[in-house]
Amino acid sequence: MLDGERKEGKVIGMGANSVKFKYTGEELEYELPKEKISKIQFASGRVEVINEAPQRAASGASPPSRSASNPVDRKNKIAVLPFGFITNEAGLQTEQMSKQLQSSSAGSFRKNTSNIIVQDPLTTNRLLAKNNIDMNDPAAVDPQELALVLGVEYVVFGSVEVTNKGTISTGSASTIYKDKEKQTRDKNSKETKASGTATSSNNTITSANYDTRVSLNIYTDQGSNYYSKSRNAIGNQMDSYSGTLDYLIKRTPFGTKSR
Repeated sequence: MLDGERKEGKVIGMGANSVKFKYTGEELEYELPKEKISKIQFASGRVEVINEAPQRAASGASPPSRSASNPVDRKNKIAVLPFGFITNEAGLQTEQMSKQLQSSSAGSFRKNTSNIIVQDPLTTNRLLAKNNIDMNDPAAVDPQELALVLGVEYVVFGSVEVTNKGTISTGSASTIYKDKEKQTRDKNSKETKASGTATSSNNTITSANYDTRVSLNIYTDQGSNYYSKSRNAIGNQMDSYSGTLDYLIKRTPFGTKSR
């Protein structure tokens, strides 16, 4: 990377402005902005230069300082970061979904937990922007540093992966009879005869079938992992992630369903 960091894994694909990438041993797919990449060294030995690395600053120069909050002020406060959102569904805006999931999760934490103070996502995002922290690559961000910058004891990393598996069709059929009855009688028997027409109808509904997986990780202001769970959503709708988020949040150490 242009900042000197080295990421090891597998390049899945290259677009006009980003590179699709998986870390070694992981299945989660990231999009790395090309503007932050210096070069790619492939397993074959080939090197592809994306951007020329800038000259290093003089040894006496120091990076912009980020204010560190007081431990007492951070106590029992939690910040939900913008979510990672991965999908093969054309037309979905990744950044918009990321902020929507962040807001939904913050609301769920307020509703389904106790003894913590949930930071407003607008405040979280303002502090991230102020300190030039880019959440497009969560693996490159230090959770402990984030907690200090955001002024919280806990930071929440979340991701939702929605895969369009194609379409499914469901249908029903029904038959309506329009009959006329004719009866003939005699002294010893009764006979009933029916005649008429039958009308059948079929209703078929075709809908998209989605496979959704939700992951939630919580880190402390000491940099340790406090909670980590993933779960496949129940249902095949686009918004199946909503109930799964609530399920995972309720089972955090401060959730209403914690054990």
